[in-house]
Amino acid sequence: MRYLMGVGGQRAPLSEPHCGQLQSVEPVAGRPARAPFPRNRSFVSQQMQQQQQSTKLFPLQTFLCLLSLTLSLFVVPSVATSPSNVEVPSSSSNPRSFAWSLSRTYFRPDQIAPHFPHAMAVGVLPGYFANQLLRIVQKVSHLTSPHVPARPSLEKHQQQSGKCGLQHESAAECLRSRNADSQSHLYSWDFVSLCDQYSIVHIVVSPPSSQCRSYPLSDGVSDGIGQQVTLQSSSQIYQALATAGFDLATSGGFAGFTLVLPTTDGYVERSDFLQLRLQDCPYPIARVRALVGPLQKYHAISRNCTLADGGLPTLIEHAAGIIQWADCGQSLSQLELRQHMLGLNKELKERLNNAQWLSPSPIPRRRVALVRGRPNLTAGGPIYNAAAALGLDLVIIDDEGHWLQADTPENRNLREAFLVTDMTEDAGVVDRIAKSIEDYPLPIDGIFTVSDNFFVTAAKVAEVLGLPHSPVPAFETSVDKYRSRMLQNVPGQTARVSGVDELQSLLTPSNDDQELFKPAFPMIVKPTKGWSSECVSKVNTLDDLTIAVEKATRRHGSAAVIEPFFDGPEIDVNFVLLDGEILFWEIADEPPAEADLSDATVHHTFSPVALTLPSALPEDEQEIARNTLRDILVRLGFKTGVFHVEARMVNSRVEYRNVANSVIDLVRKETAPIEDPSCRLLEINARPPGYRVSVPSRLTYGVDYFAVHMLAAVGDLDRLRLAAQSFDSPSTTDSKEVEVRQDRTHGAQYWSRLVYIPAPTEGVVKAWEQPPCEELKIRRPDLAKYIALGVDYCQPGEKISLFTDGARTYVAHILVFSRNSRREAIEIGDEVLRSFRMGVDEQEK
Repeated sequence: MRYLMGVGGQRAPLSEPHCGQLQSVEPVAGRPARAPFPRNRSFVSQQMQQQQQSTKLFPLQTFLCLLSLTLSLFVVPSVATSPSNVEVPSSSSNPRSFAWSLSRTYFRPDQIAPHFPHAMAVGVLPGYFANQLLRIVQKVSHLTSPHVPARPSLEKHQQQSGKCGLQHESAAECLRSRNADSQSHLYSWDFVSLCDQYSIVHIVVSPPSSQCRSYPLSDGVSDGIGQQVTLQSSSQIYQALATAGFDLATSGGFAGFTLVLPTTDGYVERSDFLQLRLQDCPYPIARVRALVGPLQKYHAISRNCTLADGGLPTLIEHAAGIIQWADCGQSLSQLELRQHMLGLNKELKERLNNAQWLSPSPIPRRRVALVRGRPNLTAGGPIYNAAAALGLDLVIIDDEGHWLQADTPENRNLREAFLVTDMTEDAGVVDRIAKSIEDYPLPIDGIFTVSDNFFVTAAKVAEVLGLPHSPVPAFETSVDKYRSRMLQNVPGQTARVSGVDELQSLLTPSNDDQELFKPAFPMIVKPTKGWSSECVSKVNTLDDLTIAVEKATRRHGSAAVIEPFFDGPEIDVNFVLLDGEILFWEIADEPPAEADLSDATVHHTFSPVALTLPSALPEDEQEIARNTLRDILVRLGFKTGVFHVEARMVNSRVEYRNVANSVIDLVRKETAPIEDPSCRLLEINARPPGYRVSVPSRLTYGVDYFAVHMLAAVGDLDRLRLAAQSFDSPSTTDSKEVEVRQDRTHGAQYWSRLVYIPAPTEGVVKAWEQPPCEELKIRRPDLAKYIALGVDYCQPGEKISLFTDGARTYVAHILVFSRNSRREAIEIGDEVLRSFRMGVDEQEK
């Protein structure tokens, strides 16, 4: 049985909650606010209760109240106390505590109703009659000496409680504290064993203006928790929260906090673990604060610790992190509060259940070198932030004049040092980078890059210096589109040419012994070295083939590869591998580009238009893609790290069609293919997907690819395994997609749609009051609540064109999501694309 504590140790009666609902709080950056709880109209308001308590009892009411007292003292105990977990209040309790204990213990509806059905009708329950019973007992009782039952141990509570797979420690204590403004706060708290790795403590703080009222936070059992609480111990709670960086004076309604307590000792794997796991949580969050630093030793609180008088301040001090939920408004009913907390428990379990914050072994501090710093903070931010959270000292190697070179406080927060190095791509670049690292006064434990044209260089430097790396030949194959294609060669339909003259020679062999190139249209032509679908063309005639080869060889001065066009859904497949073992993998669907259309010409591009996560391919086809591509990676020598692979599913049972209302998505083919489905490789990238794609994957699954990439570079394999844990969100049925895969992939917290915003026209970007992505959210709040991320690429006054290096020019990307269905995510993404506005002055092209 639980007690609610007030000042001076009196176990006060809990008045009925007053009508109210949680106020919707608009989250930051357009994140969706949780829907308000419905009003519970079965409760009377506080004002009505006060009026009832001041009204003289009618004779019938007096009779019923006396009858209730008689039943409680002589009859009901014999029938209501049979459950072993119900404690009969001691006769030595003070009158107020004794009266409230009677109402809570003896007058429980589930125990009285079978024996006294009319008691339910007259309301012999906590509330109005409990208050009248209190008055009577105060007059007749001579039992005034206080008695405090012993507190049970934490272990005993966990053995007795449990609901929905969670174990509850029902502390539910009300504590008063006074801040500097002498405003009273009331604390209720609940201890929950969330999973093997974590316990949590929910704390609910009433607004200063409310009466002394608080509610049980769970249905767990508590054996007589009711020790006296003094103003001093209550103020310690306020002080503990203040020390952790939380100011209750800013709270206008019921404030909620959750302490996160790892159950074992360990070393902090990354300091922003909670922020990473709570991203886009459906429950609005005001603030998340980690109270531990990277690599720090964390000492778990003893499980034998009892929830004593100073227990809550001690738990706050031992918390590894604290979540402050958005204010819930000025009033909240007991039922609403309980439902809210049960929902929080479920949500937190899905986000924390299989993710370890701590490493059992000490983590040595390491230093890693990044070859080629990113062009700006937007593109590089995820790398710099991940390095800091992991406790990795980041050293940048790049040309003179890079923006990170300046020794400013801002740059010092992003990197430890900047090593000026001539990055000219010639035969001496490997030696120059290696010398910069060797000359640095502190040891560097690893080297990595996310720049495609420096993969081979970085691997060679690592080989020279004896640092962790994948084999150099594997990188040499992955960056060459022709050598990659030969991993799944189609004889007679794959060729490499340096220009149009060599193409003509290939088409007209000089002797019969030369292997014939037999083009089978449509075909694909692309540079052997390139990225972002630059200068990739689909050709249908020999004349188009000549145009495409000329376009591809001009880019980067490299040769062109000619290969078959594989008809089928295009997919992006991302892997996290550890010695060949798949720790995490995911597939995203790329809808058809303009060059995929049946009437496309050589001038159309394969620039992506969107990306949808998770994939809607049939499950067996996803398994084929996973196994095929993983085997290719391992055969090449790529066994540890993060890898981004692009492919197409040939002979798939699904295809893109108009589903409804111009929504284009995968649906089952009307006629099933005769041949079995197969996965055809397009390209291998031995790195995380680009910034635009890596961030959506992190938000959807909770896996930070940049963190994995750096941990592999320094050989921190233990933390690499920990970093590859996705959310524990269950698969969710999508009734709107009955023709394709009907569930959301396990581990994805929602369906998401990455929308690429192309340049509307050529010209100069006009001045704006708000950046276009922010302006869209302000103008369309109905869309804003589904937007997880919006990034603008351009600035006012900047010149833009429709195409850049043979690919579409993008001015922004926006990530939207839906917790309801994949189709809804696509519909929202399409509406975002239609609604996006950016002014361009076409007169200044």
